[in-house]
Amino acid sequence: MDGETAVEEGIVRRSRPPSISVSMLDGEPMLALSLDHADCGTPAADIAGELVQLANAAPWILPLSELTTPHPDEAKEPSPHRLRSPAAALLEAHRPGPELARKLERASLADADDATLVEIVAAWEREASWAAAQQARAIAELGRRRSAGGPRSARSTVYEVEARLSLTKYAAEGRITTAEALEEFPAVADALAVGHIDSRKANVLLLEEWLSPDERRRVHDKLLPDADLYTAPQLRQMMRREALTANPAAARKRHAKSYSDRHLRVDPGSDAMSFLSGYLRADDAEAVRIAVDAMAVAAKGPGDARTMDQRRADAFTDVFRTILDTGTTPAGATLPTLQRRGPHIQVTVAGGTLLGLDDQPAELGGYGPIPAELARQIAQDGTWRALFTDAATGEFVALSSKAYRPGADLTRTVLARDVTCVFMGCRTPAWRCEIDHVDSYDAAKAEIVEQTATEKVDSKCHSHHDVKTVGLWDSDREPVTGEVTWTAPTGHTYVRRPVRPPGPPPRRSADEDPDDPPPF
Repeated sequence: MDGETAVEEGIVRRSRPPSISVSMLDGEPMLALSLDHADCGTPAADIAGELVQLANAAPWILPLSELTTPHPDEAKEPSPHRLRSPAAALLEAHRPGPELARKLERASLADADDATLVEIVAAWEREASWAAAQQARAIAELGRRRSAGGPRSARSTVYEVEARLSLTKYAAEGRITTAEALEEFPAVADALAVGHIDSRKANVLLLEEWLSPDERRRVHDKLLPDADLYTAPQLRQMMRREALTANPAAARKRHAKSYSDRHLRVDPGSDAMSFLSGYLRADDAEAVRIAVDAMAVAAKGPGDARTMDQRRADAFTDVFRTILDTGTTPAGATLPTLQRRGPHIQVTVAGGTLLGLDDQPAELGGYGPIPAELARQIAQDGTWRALFTDAATGEFVALSSKAYRPGADLTRTVLARDVTCVFMGCRTPAWRCEIDHVDSYDAAKAEIVEQTATEKVDSKCHSHHDVKTVGLWDSDREPVTGEVTWTAPTGHTYVRRPVRPPGPPPRRSADEDPDDPPPF
């Protein structure tokens, strides 16, 4: 209709086309259809009315008062993905935050068209990025408060995040590192907060490659605008290329830094298997690969049905089993002892399971439950020590001493009982831990009180032992249940439940009255 004219009683006027506008009513956005009275019933008016009905029927919006459209600044550009669905187009342009979350929560997935479903998935992804950015801000603030108390107090941030989120220490350290980096590079923080990138891409931009802060900002300026178009591995390759271009001389520094970060990691897998990975210098990694390949080829014998990959894995494992069996390194040095014993694997298994009377899972220190058959295979070449448990509670029978340092039998019992460090989520094997007195040892009472007893000591790795020793955290062990309760600087309490000895739980005899008092 635009451009057409109408003549009425000698008055010439130009009719206005129907339009849809957004207005606010009581703080809520409203859609309004505007058209001249003379245009009612025209095709243009009918199409405009249908558009409003489509918007009202969007599955992620309920009443009309809840309807919203993109911010004008966001609506200037057409849909990047050329979406035709009104609901999908509105979702595509919507910024993440509480308002978007409320709409997504009310979404009727069954009524949404396919394009809208895809945008709902994408919108939740932006919400996850927004939430990660907000969480990082809180972690950074907690870190600033703890840092005011000195280095040890600052370290408590890791343990508080680790405990509250039930993360490993490694994962908690990663959250804190990311939070600190986001504070330093606000452009990346903003991109994460608006859902332009996800947490994985943020970490690539923040942590990949060694660059000075100014160099990294220049790289961010170049890569951030299109970062949403690439996968994290693609972005990582671009970061490497840009880093080399930004400062070729820094390549040597980056390599030196990366070389200092070399490490090996063991990550538990499923089905009593684990992943072993190494971060090595490129030529060292090639040397390992070539040597393992050669050993795998040499191990091939008549009738050997193992694949090359299987022979590689077996040859690699044999090297380290030989070292543990002999107690010496390839160079002939003697392996160190910890807790009066050399390095060893620890498997806790019920006596009946060991004898083949049942198939209760066993416990492999540092890993967790393993099948009974595997425990019996390990037992064939192992040295076994008997440890006894209380028939009523399943707890290990207490041993005690007046000395500060626990004896060999008590140490073995505590290590077997705890399996790992007793901090929540810590998987450091108990044999690598330190034996800690739950209540500080009092030398003045050494001759009159048995302070070193099974129920009064436990296993803590050095980090978690240290944070308790300096008084930032406190721990207490319940002697009957074996539960260890940790108290954080904030007053939060966390309970580490004991690793129960393998085998069926204790059962009360048929003639035992549950109300009878204990026999003591």
